[in-house]
Amino acid sequence: MNAEVTYNDQVLMEVRNLKKWFSVGSGLFNRGKSFVKAVDDINLTINYGETLGIVGESGCGKSTLARTIMRLISPTDGEVVFEGKDIARMSPRDLRKARRDIQMVFQDPYASLNPRMRVKDILCEPFIIHSIATKDGAMKKAEELLDMVGLSKESMNKFPHEFSGGQRQRICIARALAVNPKLIICDECVSALDVSIQAQIINLLVKLQKQLGLTMIFISHDLRVVQHISTKVAVMYLGKIVELASKTDIFENPVHPYTKALISAVPLADPDAKKNRIILKGDIPSPINVPSGCSFSTRCSMAQEKCHIDSPELKEISEGHFCRCMSVHR
Repeated sequence: MNAEVTYNDQVLMEVRNLKKWFSVGSGLFNRGKSFVKAVDDINLTINYGETLGIVGESGCGKSTLARTIMRLISPTDGEVVFEGKDIARMSPRDLRKARRDIQMVFQDPYASLNPRMRVKDILCEPFIIHSIATKDGAMKKAEELLDMVGLSKESMNKFPHEFSGGQRQRICIARALAVNPKLIICDECVSALDVSIQAQIINLLVKLQKQLGLTMIFISHDLRVVQHISTKVAVMYLGKIVELASKTDIFENPVHPYTKALISAVPLADPDAKKNRIILKGDIPSPINVPSGCSFSTRCSMAQEKCHIDSPELKEISEGHFCRCMSVHR
């Protein structure tokens, strides 16, 4: 349990051409129906032991992507291949088995925990549901989980409201670990916490990943947090990935104008240091009425006439570095 697990190049999950469109009716009897393309043609490969950070402004589709990967909502099209099996087309029985290997930690730890259940019942429930342990065995494992996330066994008889936000999130992480998952999806799991508590939770996740050999998808709008925890980063804008590369390439050599703007907005540790901030023009377009051509063209300082007509593809511009921009593709 204490031995650190190293990364490898074996693929754990492949997301292929994944789409999630929501229909929006207009007019009498929903005539003139249109669609919100919350997730639009997403392709990702996640290796064992990696942490994929997914960043972007609110409303870009990050959380919808996470829920579609988990099949908490059904995809419109595409595949989510986990260890060779397509989650998007699994039967309910097979999906239940697959969810032992894929767990999720949500943004609001209080809303994620049943306020009428004691911590011991919250942590024992996964063991009972998945027939992993007897009731007595589950209690012992629950105590071990609490110790793993830095909480004492005295917490077992308490209710969620008796804990701070950071402590509640530790309980949520412990619950996610109960079934020994291979992949954990963290959806804005520290955004509701104070900065000092955020650091504690991030450091805990890093420690647990090394200790247990976890693979993670970490979703956040805070690039500083993503930079600290991720090995690879995907940048999303209006349902599409516009740049995908290693953490080093994204933060030291960003190429998409949207990525450059996001990184320029990250505050520097030195308050006297100067930084050229890139101010994007206009607001994010409505997801119901996405601009023709490149969806970022209405806010891009590099946009040319063709950018308003043709939609760019996500292309590899150097080894492992992908970008969706016609100005970069030249």
